[in-house]
This record gives sequence, structure tokens and C-alpha cells, in this order.
Amino acid sequence: MKIREALELKERAFISLVGAGGKSSIFRVLVEELLPENKRMIITTTTRMFAWQLDPFVKKGKLIEGHKEELIRESIEKYFSLEKKGERLIVVVGGRENNQGEEKLSGLAPDWLDHWWKRNMTDYFLVEADGAAGRPIKAPASYEPAVPLSTTNLIGVIGIEAIGLSLEENNVFRSPIFAQLTGMKLGEKLDLEHLSRFICHPGGLFKGAPPDCFCHLFINKVERGKDLKIAEELAFEVLKLCPQRITEIIMGAANQPEVVREVIKKVNSG
Repeated sequence: MKIREALELKERAFISLVGAGGKSSIFRVLVEELLPENKRMIITTTTRMFAWQLDPFVKKGKLIEGHKEELIRESIEKYFSLEKKGERLIVVVGGRENNQGEEKLSGLAPDWLDHWWKRNMTDYFLVEADGAAGRPIKAPASYEPAVPLSTTNLIGVIGIEAIGLSLEENNVFRSPIFAQLTGMKLGEKLDLEHLSRFICHPGGLFKGAPPDCFCHLFINKVERGKDLKIAEELAFEVLKLCPQRITEIIMGAANQPEVVREVIKKVNSG
């Protein structure tokens, strides 16, 4: 099963990704899955991404960058109006900056994306709405994540390798905030209960989720049978704690040929 199949995407979808533990890899796989459909697709970020993360998509489409919403919008509409077969992908960023010797691309304001979605400028939006500094798990600060209100599908990502790690900044990005949300103390070992509390907390993984969007939990780095067993245990803990918040739980590994290992969907009563 592909990620797009697990998400049961509609003809149009506004997909935002938050969290940590392989979010950018899942982002990449999902773009590659959607490309063959030859639909209008805009990929961008509302935070910052390394240039190398978006380079593969720039090679397959068009790059538009700038700081004026109207000019960017006009460029997008003009490009899509050409209706060139195989050229339906646009990467949109605000600008470039140097971060400790590495080039980063700045993102766009969420309300710009909401405006473009309402104008029916694209069939698929894919937005990285959170940064995680390469950690397996991340707690959002007061100003994070930057999730556009038009998001129809919000994917919250965690890495299963977080289980058993100690609560410190090397393992958990913004670890003091994670401690506040879960009742943990710094230095304690992360377990299923702590992770499920974080996933379900209003200020946790799905913080800022638009009220009508589908919330998909993606447990990543599930590469072995042992990983799958732990991921299933976490999934059931989450469903016990917040059964109404999560649309489905996907378990898999973005770096494996078969990305999706298992899917647990919420069963609607009645």
C-alpha cells in the first residue's frame, strides 16, 4: 500500500505535515507517489527547509520564489495555464538564506496558501509546516506549527525509535515543552504512555489542526517485526486516549521499498 492510498485522498487535497522522525522523507515519498497523476501540485513550506530537501522536486518542475504574494500567484497561474504535459509541479518558496554553511529556503505565510486554495489554483498542496532539527520527536513552541487553515489532511509524524530514549534535547526537540505537556521529568525514559499523551494533548503533535481536517498519525521507522509490535501497542494506547481526534494510524518506514506496513482506521459508530 502507498501512503496516498492509506490517506484515501480525494481529487483535491491540502496536505500538511508536522512532527519529527522522518517527516521530510514521508513528504518526499508522497510527492513522488502523486507525480504520475499529472495533476496541478504545489509544494512548499511554512517554516524553513534545507535547499537539498527540495532540489529533487525543482528538477522535475518549476521553482518560484519571492516575497510578494500577488507576483507569486500570477506566476503560478500563468505556469499552470500552459497545460504542458508532465510539467504540473511547482515548488514555491519565499527566499534563500545561509544557515551555518548550508542553504535554507524560507517558507510562505499560511494565509497566502489558504487564499490560493480558495481560488482553486492547485489540485494538491503539500506543505511542510514544522521543523524538527533531525530529532525523532518534537514538541511545538507557542508559535508552532504553522498549519494553514485550509488543510484537509494533517499528517503528524513520530519516529518509533523515540521509545526508550531519555528526555533530553539531543533526543526530543524542545524537550522542556514536551516535559510540560506529558508530566515527565527531564532525563526520564520515554515510554508508550508518554508518547500517547503527547500525541493526544491539545498542545502536542496535532496542535493547531483545523477543526474539519483529517488527522493522520504516521509512526515512522517501523522496519522490523519488533518495531511493528511496539507501534501497534502505541497505536492502541492513542486510540484509547483520544479516539475521536485521530482519523487513522499508519505504521511504516519511509526509507523502505514498502513504505506502509499496517493501517489502523477509526471505526465510526452508527
